[in-house]
Amino acid sequence: MVEILYLGSIFCALLTIYVLLFKANSYRSYADYILSLFFIFTIAGITIYLMVITGFINKVPYLYKTAGPLNYLTPVLSYLYVRAVLFNEKTFNYKDLVHLFPFFIIFISYIPYYSLPIAEKAIIVKAISNNLNLAQTYKFGIIPEKYFFLFIPVQTSFYLILQLLLIVNFKKSNRHVEVQNQINDVLKWIKTFTLASTIFVVGYILLIIGAFNSSTFFQSTSAIIIPGLALSISFFIVSSYLLINPYVLSGLPFIKYQKIESSIDELAISLVPFIETDYTKEIKLIDDYFIAHKKYLVQELNMSMVAVSLNIPVRDISYIINNFYGVRFTDFVNKYRIDNFISKLDVTNLDIFTMESLAKESGFGNKSSFYRAFKKIHNLTPLEYIEQFKEKQIINRV
Repeated sequence: MVEILYLGSIFCALLTIYVLLFKANSYRSYADYILSLFFIFTIAGITIYLMVITGFINKVPYLYKTAGPLNYLTPVLSYLYVRAVLFNEKTFNYKDLVHLFPFFIIFISYIPYYSLPIAEKAIIVKAISNNLNLAQTYKFGIIPEKYFFLFIPVQTSFYLILQLLLIVNFKKSNRHVEVQNQINDVLKWIKTFTLASTIFVVGYILLIIGAFNSSTFFQSTSAIIIPGLALSISFFIVSSYLLINPYVLSGLPFIKYQKIESSIDELAISLVPFIETDYTKEIKLIDDYFIAHKKYLVQELNMSMVAVSLNIPVRDISYIINNFYGVRFTDFVNKYRIDNFISKLDVTNLDIFTMESLAKESGFGNKSSFYRAFKKIHNLTPLEYIEQFKEKQIINRV
């Protein structure tokens, strides 16, 4: 049962990584790569822990502690992801290398253990798999292991506080009525992601408290269930939220940066955030894509495909369609498809082709999506519309 919790967490994380990195025709941002690394490193940690509690680690003892240093990168990546989304960051800032110091310190500390012969590692790993309490007392490297156990909850709590401060300060300084809905959507996702991270941290803190209060804690089922339950809840929240609201990954398109001369140093240049309002060029590209090239006829067309074709970030396309056209992307595409269907709608075509075939020719993938879109736009079913159309045709002939 416990193993299912961990495997479920890994599955949810892999599903999210697939959406972020491997889905075809997707426009990927710097923030997407940061979030993907967060999940990849977390999966590595979960997998090693699962191998330890099940004893499978004895078959591959050289893998033990390989994910240890990565545990100190996940809270950093969580913070950098939130910052990248809120401030539309494009690349890694070299000043952020300071956040990687814990990772390098832990890695250097473990070098003596990493350099041990495989046979010696196998003996150590077997002893730990038989008694998990040894994991916090055995000296694997230069720094005693108990200090690492104490540092992880401190580090993760610190970065969670930084995330919360980013959210609070961003909300205070960005009150723009024209884009408030989109700000609220993305902030809701960032808050959900931070909540999920908090659940995981709380689970880990409870694990550490139990370990230091009882010398036999790791031999109990609580030591296995607590982190497994926290992980499964955390990852389920994230993956299900993204599955229901995938558009939140498009981020905050309106935040740009412009260079201005510093008021302090004449030679210095500052990057100042501002709201982009002139999307004339992008609007023309989108209009040409749909009107001149009729790309709405492509079934399964999605926003990422449009972004890749036009070389416009998904977040900008989402913002433009929502704010300049006043509709969601799906309704925007379906309007073109419905108009195309109606343009082909005459008595001759209906005599030769079925209504479903004309709908598919207009870009709809199936009958139900066509009916649903048609009624949403015209407040009539296709059959009701066709009946009215035929009546008008008869009247015109008379």
